[in-house]
Amino acid sequence: MKFNACLAAVAVLLLAACAPPSGGEPEPLLDDVASGSLAERDEDVVLTTNEPFWQARLEGDVLILEGPGQAPRRFTGARDAMTADGRRIEARDATGDVVLIVRRMRCEDDMSGARFPMTGLLSVDGAPPVRGCARPASMPPPGEPTVADAISSPWTGRWDADADACADVEAGAVRLEIGPHALRFHESTATPERVSRVDEETLELALAFDGEGQQWSETRRLRLEDDGRTLVVEGPGNTRMSRVRCPGATGPGSASVDAG
Repeated sequence: MKFNACLAAVAVLLLAACAPPSGGEPEPLLDDVASGSLAERDEDVVLTTNEPFWQARLEGDVLILEGPGQAPRRFTGARDAMTADGRRIEARDATGDVVLIVRRMRCEDDMSGARFPMTGLLSVDGAPPVRGCARPASMPPPGEPTVADAISSPWTGRWDADADACADVEAGAVRLEIGPHALRFHESTATPERVSRVDEETLELALAFDGEGQQWSETRRLRLEDDGRTLVVEGPGNTRMSRVRCPGATGPGSASVDAG
């Protein structure tokens, strides 16, 4: 089966929308900026998709495709090219062909929540492309978020709007103190009921809040940036706030925390 030229636009949007044309020679996804054998390209990669559950694994110039209800297919002589959409890898056998487009853009598995360093598209035998997540073959498969009993040290401490706010004795509205078992915001406190490690930089917390005579529950994500010097707190409704680490400060004990 052949590929429709609109697959290139789909790759840009990371959506599957094109159907294969009939007849004629296959059209390129985009004009190649460069092409060559895989030996001259980047590292081997693994791309996985959900529903359908495909895995495409690149090993040198060999592409191995595994999918539901069929034996693994082994493609030799795979070639790749750098295009405006990212790295494009194509391989063919007597049955059909496979096209992968891999971009260095963070990807979260929509079923397990596992984080991957790359996003990809996979099209098998001319079928519409399926979005998936990719990783270097040398990287172990990311697991599901792990659950802990407490907030670990990279996230604990005192965080505020900037260095001047850190130096101010009076706690402002932005200040956040994080301990192993508590977070203290400006006008409320929060106790973690569940601490999930999403990736090396991110925790997801199920929090029980208490403040100004009210109690409620929320989920927040704490993400470290700038080598741990910046904390980004993501909350309901896609809200986010950045804070800097205050020097020489420790977080609260196992008490509760303020919700900002």
